[in-house]
Amino acid sequence: MNRNKMSFGHVKRFAFILLFGFCQIVLYGQNSKEINGTVVDESGIPLPGVTILAKGLNFGATTDFDGQFTITVPSENTVLVFSYVGFITTEKSASDSSFEVVMVQDIQSLNEVVIVGYGEQKKATVTGSISTLKGAELTEVPTSNLSTAVTGKLSGVVTIQTSGRPGADAANIYIRGLSTWVDSSPLIIVDGVERASFSQIDPNEVESISVLKDASSTAVYGVRGANGVILITTKRGKEGVQNISFTAELGGQTPVNIPNFLNSYDHLQLLKVAMINDGKDPSTEPLLSDESLEGFRLNQDPYLYPNIKWYDEVVKPMALIQKYNMNVSGGTKRVKYFVSMGYLNQSGMFKYTDMHDRYNPDTYYKRFNFRSNLDFTINKYQTLSVNVSGRSGEQNGFPNESNVFQTLIAKAPYLYPIFNPDGTYGANIQEPNPIVKIANSGYDNTRTNDYDVVGTLKNDLSFVTDGLELLMNMSYNSSVGSTKSYREQADSYYYNPGTQEYQQIIEFSPLSYSGETSTGSYRNIGLQFQLKYGKTIGKSELNTTLVYNQQNERYSANSPFVLMGYAGRVEYNYDSKYLAEFNIGYNGSENFAPGNQFGVFPAGSFGYVISEEPFMKSLKPVIDFLKIRGSVGLVGNDKVGGDRFLWQGLYSYTAPGSIGSYQNYSFGTTNPSNTGGLVESRSENRNLTWETSLKRNIGIDAKLFKNNLLNITFDLFDEHRTDILMSARSLLNTTGIPSPQYNIGETKNSGFELELNHKNNIGDFEYSVRGLYSFARNEVVDRDDPSGTPDYQKLAGYRIGQYRGYQVLGYFTSEEDIANSPDQSSLGGPIIPGDLKYLDYDEDGQITSADIVPIGYSNIPEIVYSISPEVKWKGFTLSAMLQGAANSSVLFVSNAGYEFGGSAGGGQVTETHKDYWTVDNPNASYPSLHSNATHSNKNTNSFHLKSGNYLRLRNVRLSYSIPESFCNKLKINSINVSISGNNLKTWSEIDDFDPETVSSDGSKGEVYPQQSIYNFGVNIKL
Repeated sequence: MNRNKMSFGHVKRFAFILLFGFCQIVLYGQNSKEINGTVVDESGIPLPGVTILAKGLNFGATTDFDGQFTITVPSENTVLVFSYVGFITTEKSASDSSFEVVMVQDIQSLNEVVIVGYGEQKKATVTGSISTLKGAELTEVPTSNLSTAVTGKLSGVVTIQTSGRPGADAANIYIRGLSTWVDSSPLIIVDGVERASFSQIDPNEVESISVLKDASSTAVYGVRGANGVILITTKRGKEGVQNISFTAELGGQTPVNIPNFLNSYDHLQLLKVAMINDGKDPSTEPLLSDESLEGFRLNQDPYLYPNIKWYDEVVKPMALIQKYNMNVSGGTKRVKYFVSMGYLNQSGMFKYTDMHDRYNPDTYYKRFNFRSNLDFTINKYQTLSVNVSGRSGEQNGFPNESNVFQTLIAKAPYLYPIFNPDGTYGANIQEPNPIVKIANSGYDNTRTNDYDVVGTLKNDLSFVTDGLELLMNMSYNSSVGSTKSYREQADSYYYNPGTQEYQQIIEFSPLSYSGETSTGSYRNIGLQFQLKYGKTIGKSELNTTLVYNQQNERYSANSPFVLMGYAGRVEYNYDSKYLAEFNIGYNGSENFAPGNQFGVFPAGSFGYVISEEPFMKSLKPVIDFLKIRGSVGLVGNDKVGGDRFLWQGLYSYTAPGSIGSYQNYSFGTTNPSNTGGLVESRSENRNLTWETSLKRNIGIDAKLFKNNLLNITFDLFDEHRTDILMSARSLLNTTGIPSPQYNIGETKNSGFELELNHKNNIGDFEYSVRGLYSFARNEVVDRDDPSGTPDYQKLAGYRIGQYRGYQVLGYFTSEEDIANSPDQSSLGGPIIPGDLKYLDYDEDGQITSADIVPIGYSNIPEIVYSISPEVKWKGFTLSAMLQGAANSSVLFVSNAGYEFGGSAGGGQVTETHKDYWTVDNPNASYPSLHSNATHSNKNTNSFHLKSGNYLRLRNVRLSYSIPESFCNKLKINSINVSISGNNLKTWSEIDDFDPETVSSDGSKGEVYPQQSIYNFGVNIKL
């Protein structure tokens, strides 16, 4: 009975729900409204793909190709939101009678500002060649160093990271390749003041980065602008509500491209083959006996037959990296502020650093960053800005850390065990144990403190005349570092498994303090005045800037020197269509002799915004913006290397040496006494000067389609660098005095850059793609080649730093082939079938140093490129970057390339060496094996010169912004969580090493490897 009543109750409720739902449908049908409309721009041109959303409701529509749309809304009170890339978001009530929606282009994007030397300009009217990057893009890259965070993000910029060591992992930066063999480092400017480096700045402090590349943009820096200029602008507070941002990141670092060396058995098998090839008897080597080889194959006794993969034993699979930042910004009409504090803790990747609690030899790096940027409005006409920043770094590690990697690559796996049976360290007389170096040799602790203070007083002189402004800037920058060293030694023994006896190789010595040494100091005091004037009359706009700049710099114990200069810029544009700019720098440097200390560096540029012409209006749907620009000018480079006063003659005192030495004086005849004296070690040359660079550039900036679907920037450039400092090579040295330096070097460099940006949205799905491609090729015009040098061995006509060696034709296939080929036995023998066969370039029947020719490229790539896609959908953002380089070479010699490291059995061998030439394997990838370190095969040659081309999955990032409704409940503005990775995968022809961490001489695959970083982060804004 009750059950029937209950069932009937359900039926009543169900019927009520149906009735209620039906009524709702009827009411909706009565109140709903179908809206048909069109969306156009200010010129009346239809906009396709505009997103239309009902505010607060989960539905919407998009416009078709003709800008038309249809949408049904529940009532006339509904508000429609119209959004489109490049236009201001517009809201419109459904009750409006007219539904032609006019969208206005985002003025902010039109007036986007670019930071330039001593000022800023509208991007639309810039005539120089400048690459820009927003600071927000830097914080998305999980890296410990700001210089590596810019990789692949700026056109024309080449970065090469040669080491992954914590605290020493900064990238070398080249702008538009190489134009000199002396010093190619760019000028670094932070908030208008020159700095020695920017790599240790916290990315959370950076507002933007501008890279100045052509003469027009760098001429105001005169004698220091030839290598390009990097401008770092840090964040400032804005008037409004206070903003607090906290970021925490925790990541794991793993070494990339770890070499895969062979085990002891395979190693010794190859050594046996190499000894036979060298005409040696393997039976004289006990390790190569059948019994011994079988013991290694079966791993019978780890003490008698060691098999140590040293790299795997020493290097951790993962180490931690932590980053934290908190910044506060805001302000009133009177005071604006930005204050930031950051902390980085990067662990090292070595095992065995925690074997005792007396000290920590781990190769860690810790850094604390602080910045306070304050702006005070003193009165109607004056504003004072004060920037105070600092960095405190601590770098720790065991002594001679770089030598450990050399040991790991050079040390054969069979030499001795890590630990003896009694737990002591294993060793032998010739080879120290790398574990001892890491865990029990002491440590070096280096602390560096940097302080920067910049004060800028901005004076509005409009009471004198409209548009007049005076800026006064004073700056102080210092850097001081020192290293405290502690040393100890642990007992190490050679254990003889046969006799079970121990022979002490290293005797214990306790940890002791061995002193403190300076790692260098730097101080820079600057003074700067800027007078600016701007005037607009009708459609004409004129802006002028005059600058006086003075710096007093001092490095360590060197003599201080002063840089002084003037700069000027005149900008003119008519109707934002016809653009012209003239820049000039007049600079002086104490590096040069009086009379040669000052120089003038002028540059001019033009621009033509052709899209503003009336005849282009019909193309507006396709070409929204098109600017043609060009520049030409002179800039200088005073980084000429050498001593402080390189132009002066130099005398050196030599202590008493052997009787008859030309550097000593001998008195007497029977029993002569030998006395030291002064020796002229350098001749005077008062005509020394800076390098001079003539730069030319033509560029195009284009925005295609009305909503700027595709932005294109293209630059074509060339450079002629003269007066490069070098020692004369064509003069005979008949005096015994080293040749003085002369400004006789000359190069040329040319190339192009292309940047493409595409951004669009389909409803609430947004996507963008950015592509960069840069090419720069240099050529030595004059490097004072000695007379009589064959053309093919001259430096002129070839690339800066291009490798030189023997050109390999292939392998010798037989004894007959060897007999019928030019004799190369003088390079090291014996020469056997399977050895490398060299080109007899001078055709004299012998292979000698006269046959050395240019081969491959240099180690600096001519081509760099990247592609960076990004998608956004409902709070999720997924981004990535593929970055690569081409037209570079990597030389593999010594331990990094040769079998057995170039020494008889002492080094390592890899899978590459297993595929060696034999009669049965004529198509082998490696020539015949030799244990002889001086064999012909082990000369620098094109076989050991590998392609440095690579493609990297540089970074991937997935982030999610927590819904605003949830954050509001917590009284938090926003929460963003992310997972990301950096340096995740590399594709190259080099298997065992990273193409960037092998040095130009090929001997240094033995450095701290680059790191892959896997990162989790959270950002909270209050």
